[in-house]
Amino acid sequence: MSTTKNNLRFALLSAIMMASGMIVGSRMSDSPSSELNFSFPFVSKPIDKMGRILQVIQDRYVDSVDVTKLEQESINAVMAKLDPHSQYVDPQEFKALNESLEGNFEGIGIEFHIQRDTLLIVDIVSGGPAEEAGLKAGDKIINVDGKMIVGLPNSDLFKCLRGPSGTTVNLGLLRTPNASITNVNVLRGKVPFNSIETAYMLNAQIGYIKISRFAATTHKEFLKAMDKLKQEGLSGLVLDLRGNGGGYLRAAIAIADEFLPNGQLIVYTRGRKQPKEEYFATGSGEFEKGSLTVLIDENSASASEIVAGALQDTERATILGRRSFGKGLVQDQVVFPDGSALRLTIARYYTPLGRCIQKSYATGTDEYRNEVGERMKHGELLNADSNKIAFVTSRKFVTRSGKTVYGGGGIMPDEFIPIDTSQNSALYSYISYKGLIVDFAYDYIERNQKMLCSYASLNDFVGKFEIPDSDLNPLFKSARGQNINVAESEVKKSKGLIKNQIKAMIARRFWKDEGFYKVLNSKDQIVLRSMHDAGEAVAGNVMVK
Repeated sequence: MSTTKNNLRFALLSAIMMASGMIVGSRMSDSPSSELNFSFPFVSKPIDKMGRILQVIQDRYVDSVDVTKLEQESINAVMAKLDPHSQYVDPQEFKALNESLEGNFEGIGIEFHIQRDTLLIVDIVSGGPAEEAGLKAGDKIINVDGKMIVGLPNSDLFKCLRGPSGTTVNLGLLRTPNASITNVNVLRGKVPFNSIETAYMLNAQIGYIKISRFAATTHKEFLKAMDKLKQEGLSGLVLDLRGNGGGYLRAAIAIADEFLPNGQLIVYTRGRKQPKEEYFATGSGEFEKGSLTVLIDENSASASEIVAGALQDTERATILGRRSFGKGLVQDQVVFPDGSALRLTIARYYTPLGRCIQKSYATGTDEYRNEVGERMKHGELLNADSNKIAFVTSRKFVTRSGKTVYGGGGIMPDEFIPIDTSQNSALYSYISYKGLIVDFAYDYIERNQKMLCSYASLNDFVGKFEIPDSDLNPLFKSARGQNINVAESEVKKSKGLIKNQIKAMIARRFWKDEGFYKVLNSKDQIVLRSMHDAGEAVAGNVMVK
């Protein structure tokens, strides 16, 4: 279930943010069920000094104290002295982190949006329990197990809907405004949590795959996506890693392996207590010789940078976009009996040419985490030359054709494409932040259901549908009702962007993520440029293996 998925996607178009997944770069097993421990012995004395101190405080201190809280604060203080990606993760955070990377979670399998205190189902996860029970996008959940849920915060809604596999939840559904409530039992189970958001053909020859994170199921999803695209005439591929904060190292290696020839070094790791470990391509790749373009941005980190770095060093792909985040550290973890975990940096990873792309964290964690935001202030997201500042003191590396690449500071793309701010305005920022665009889109779908269902196909909708200017009046009226200044100049500047985002939301309602991305990508300057470059390469007879 996700109530903010669409909101976050839109926010990424207008704001620079650090993805929470930045800390995920672990050298983990691909098996979701395996317990993940340090590869070197983890030794713990039965009673160490910190444990003894806390025990004495609990037994003898003059006032009552929360020893559990005191213990966590002590651990956090220790971790703060290390690098920004070593951390202690409490049981709840660790469970959520594992769910996102294991490729499934336990629940009913819906995505929802809270609209005027009502839970609106905006999508049903394919293969999940909700789909099997007959739930549909557009249904409104009024009660859960007989209890009204109107006005409940999101945290409570998750508790109501999620639960162990095999348990049943009764949902009271409202399917049309004037209908009576329909009660449906849903048997909770494993819900697929795909890491590939969409895969479709941009045109007759160029395919597009969007990977949101590198999870245990990513490679399997990729092979399925490639099979689909090949059947549709794939000759060139655009691999979109923008906003991908990382994930399993082995998943990244498996994806890179699909593009590289047998025996090619993909990445190696090395640490103070970790011997050098190299990872090579196996030669069984799905796409070793086709035209390949990789898209990155300032929020592409860790495993994303491994893939981009390997393909750049070997000159297998053209890298487009903006300088990546700059995380070149490998974490391993030990899981404690209470479900919490210690994630500790044990090594650095290096690209085939020997680059470690980790940016400096010498000035402290706060400055490190704010560094991406500072890039906008310094003009780095708008000007290619400004990016070169990050590599002034960096070590230079040279590819086989003589191209210079750099270590430290992330991956600098082969072709820089600035962030598009041409349609941004204060009005757009406010109505996006307030969620008014999302609310309006779902209202628009409900009011115009018959008309929207008349489009024969997604391509028909993308090519013909456009929201009339007058239809936006309720959106701007709502903005004024929240004391947002609706200046005519700002409406004129941002109207095209607002319309396209609403159109993307509508397309997603009827054609899922393919519809969403097909609309957004039709106006995305990086995707349009990648199509141009890939088209030229295909025209030069670069064919699929």
